[in-house]
Amino acid sequence: MRHVAIVGAGWSGLACAVELAAAGDRVTVLDAAPQPGGRARGVRVTLGDRDYPLDNGQHLLIGAYVETLRLMRAVGVDPADAFLRLPFALRYPDGMSLVAGRAPAPWHLALALLRAQGLTWRERLAMIALVERFKRQRWSVTPDCSAAELLHGHPAVLIQRLWRPLCIAALNVPLETASAQTFLVVLRDSLGATSAASDLLLPLGDLSQLFPERAAQYLLDRGAELRLRTLVDGVQPHAGGWRITTRAYSFDADAVVLALPPPRAAALLQPLGQRTAAATTHLRGVAMAPITTVYLRYERGALPYPVYALRDDPAREHFGQWVFDRGALDARCAGVHSVVISAPGPHETLGHAALEAAVARQLRSALGLPLPLATASIVDKRATIVPSPHLARPPTRLLPGLLLAGDAAASPYPSTIEGSVRSGLAAARTILAG
Repeated sequence: MRHVAIVGAGWSGLACAVELAAAGDRVTVLDAAPQPGGRARGVRVTLGDRDYPLDNGQHLLIGAYVETLRLMRAVGVDPADAFLRLPFALRYPDGMSLVAGRAPAPWHLALALLRAQGLTWRERLAMIALVERFKRQRWSVTPDCSAAELLHGHPAVLIQRLWRPLCIAALNVPLETASAQTFLVVLRDSLGATSAASDLLLPLGDLSQLFPERAAQYLLDRGAELRLRTLVDGVQPHAGGWRITTRAYSFDADAVVLALPPPRAAALLQPLGQRTAAATTHLRGVAMAPITTVYLRYERGALPYPVYALRDDPAREHFGQWVFDRGALDARCAGVHSVVISAPGPHETLGHAALEAAVARQLRSALGLPLPLATASIVDKRATIVPSPHLARPPTRLLPGLLLAGDAAASPYPSTIEGSVRSGLAAARTILAG
C-alpha cells in the first residue's frame, strides 16, 4: 500500500487526502494548526457578552464550485442542506441591482439585464457586447494583461459597480492588479456557464461544518492519520521515498504533497538545493494579499437580503465591499453582520477598534443601521496570492514523489475554495497515475 504524507490540512490538503484515501492509499495529514480547514474554517468570535460560531473569514461560494460540491457529497455533506442557494445577484443598498432569473443560460442573464435597476439601456447593451466578445475569444486573452486593460473603454458604471466588485470578490485584488486571463476563467465558469453555475451559495453554518470536519472524520474512518499541532521542519529524499521531519519525530513516506501557501512551501523546498531551485525562486516571488472580516452585533437589524455589495470609498473611510447578514443564514447568529474588506488598502493602517468603528459608520450611512452593540475583526495578512498577469508558479509535480498543491502550485484559478480543492485533486491524481 502506498503511503502519502500531506503537509497542510486546508481545503487543498484535505481534498488530496480524501481522493487518495478513497482510492485505497495510506494517508498521513500534518498541520501546525489545532484544527483543519486552513484559511476557510469556523472560529468562535466574542461579540460583547456572547460567543458566536462564525468563520476566520467570510466566504461566498458559487454553483461553479463543481469539485468542491462533489467532495462535500463524498464525505457525507448534502449541499442542499448546507447552503442557501440563490440566483446570481448583485444588490447595492442604494437600489442598484442585477439579479439573474430562474431560466436556462443565457436567458437567466438576459432577464437580469432586462430587470436591472440603475443601468441605462446603453450600458446594458455594452455589457451584452462585452460578454459576447469574451465568448468569441473563448474566454482567453493573449498576451495576458491586467483586467483593467481588458475592460478599457467599457462604461464606467459597469466597471465600478459590476466588474470591479466581482474581481475583488473572486481574485482578492483590484482590476489594475488582476490577471485578465484569471479573471476570464472565473467569468467563464460562472456567468459564462450554466445558470446553476452562477448561483450564489451562502453557507448555513460555519465553514468547518461544510467540509473540513467531515473530511477529517472520513479520513479517520478509513485508517488515515491526522496529526494536528504538528509543524513540519523538513522533507528530504530517503531510501527511494521521502523522510518527513517534525520537531518531535521523523517518519518515511512514498510521496509528499506540500499543500501550503507559497512562502511556507518555499521554506521546505530551499534545503533541497538545485533540484528545486527554480520552484523555490518562483514561490518566493509570489506576492500575497490580505482579507479583513469585520463582525458587528446589533440588537436588531436584519437586512432585507442576505448579502449586499457596498460602495467602498477609502477617502470617506468606507472600506467595506460586501456585507452579509449572518442571522439570515444561521439563527444562532441573529443580529450579526459580517463585512468583507479584500485586497491591500489604507484600512491596513488602522487599528482594530478604529477600523471597526469606520465600518459601523459605513453601514449606518449605507443601510441605516444603528450603532452596533459590539464589534470584532479578523485580519489575515496573507490570505491569498496576488494573481497578477504572467504569474509564474511551479507545476504540481516537482520531483518523483514530491508534489505541490494549494496556492503554491500552478493553476488557472485564483485563491478560491474551488481553486484550492482542484489543486489538491490534481496532486492526488498525479500520484494515482503513477
